[in-house]
Order: sequence, then C-alpha cells, then structure tokens
Amino acid sequence: MGTRVISFLNIKGGVGKTISTTNIGAALDKMGYSVLIIDIDPQSNATKYLSSYKEDDLSSYELLKGETGIYIKATKYNALQIVPGNIKLIMAENEIMLDTRKARETRLKKWIDSLDHEFDFILIDCPPSLNILTTNALVASTEVLVPIKIDKFALDGFEYLMSAIEETREEFNPHLNLLGAFITMDKSTTINRDIKAELDQILGDKFLKQTIRENVAVTKSTFHETPVIYHDPKSNSAKDYIKLTEEIVNVLTRVI
Repeated sequence: MGTRVISFLNIKGGVGKTISTTNIGAALDKMGYSVLIIDIDPQSNATKYLSSYKEDDLSSYELLKGETGIYIKATKYNALQIVPGNIKLIMAENEIMLDTRKARETRLKKWIDSLDHEFDFILIDCPPSLNILTTNALVASTEVLVPIKIDKFALDGFEYLMSAIEETREEFNPHLNLLGAFITMDKSTTINRDIKAELDQILGDKFLKQTIRENVAVTKSTFHETPVIYHDPKSNSAKDYIKLTEEIVNVLTRVI
C-alpha cells in the first residue's frame, strides 16, 4: 500500500481531532502497522496524550524551521512513534513566512520523503486553523480525515476547508485525497441523525459510516495520558475507534 500520510484537520476546535489522531494511530499500531504521529498543533496535546512531552526535546517546530536533528521519539506502544510538538509552534508561522531562503510550503514533505517509507502510516495532528503549518501538512499528505462534532455550528467552515484542500491539490499536491469525514462524540438524538443525513448527502461515500460515541472513557484516558483503546479497551469509544480504523484501512485498500 505504500506509506499513507494522513492529515487530521478541522478548522473548528473541540471536535476530537487530537483524540482521534492518537487513538487511530494506536489502533493501527495494535493492528500491526508501523505508525508515526507528527504533532504540529501548538497545543501539543497529542504529544502530552502519549506521555511524550519534554521541554528540551527537538520538536516539529525545529523540523519546520529546517534545523538538523533527530525528531522521532519512541512511545511505550510497540511500533507507534511521534515527532513531538510544543508551544513554540505558535512562533513558527511568522518565522517560516519571513524565511525566504527555502520553500515555505514543502518543508514537512521534504522531511517525510527523507524517511524513505520507514512507516506504514504517518498521521499529522494539525492545528484548528488554516495557516502555513496546515499547508505544510496538506502538501505532505496523501489523504485528509475530517473529524466532526455535531452541534449547531457543525458545518460552519466545512466548505472553506474543502476549498483549501482543493487549492492545495491544484497548486502543490495533485495526489491529495479527501479520505473522509467522521462523527465524534456521537449521541442518539434527532439533531445528530439530521446532521448525519445532511453530511451523507453532501459527502456521499466520503462520509465514513462508523461514528465515535460520546463516552466518559475518553476523558478519563486523557488524565492517564493513554489512548482509550489501551486504557479502557472494553469501552464503547475504544471499540468505535477500532472499527473506524478498520473502515479507514478498508477504504484505503479499495482506493489503492
């Protein structure tokens, strides 16, 4: 199948993006795949969730600045590794834009290309915004996954996000593909069913069928800095993430 580089992106915060990136990464690891998570969100919650945060570590900030170093860190989970993020990423956008010595949009892609297919999956936890960091992620990616939390504003910015993906495809990365969108924190309510029906009409086969049910186990797992599929494997959310990951792999297998 070759290395799949998947950006997790939504310009709305609080949609379960980081939880999904890390748990899908952990599920892929559990299925026997080698996985690298790249944290380019200044909040660096993926790094903290995987107990991989140390202030003196080289991070995606230095990587995007083009500094030489060893960025990949092991985690305690088999073949799951991480390029940590930290708060310095807040400064990265201005610094990258001011640095005209090398291309701004392709820095992450060039580094990933240098890995020479070392990993089966590379998952990028993007910031909840469209900026030079997310542009680097999209240019480097083969696919995009969009987590959606259903609320009154669930679809706000969705068309803008789709336009950004299309622009990146046209300008930098013709192979970029919307892998799909999926629902997080799902509830059995009328509004959830209505929004899911609307998304199904908009996205068709790009709307993934498996949803992630709202479950306190996810919140508990963050306090233990352990993906829920390892912290509470019998919970609904853990089972949902395993099934969603299986659906993602099946979709990729069909695409390839």
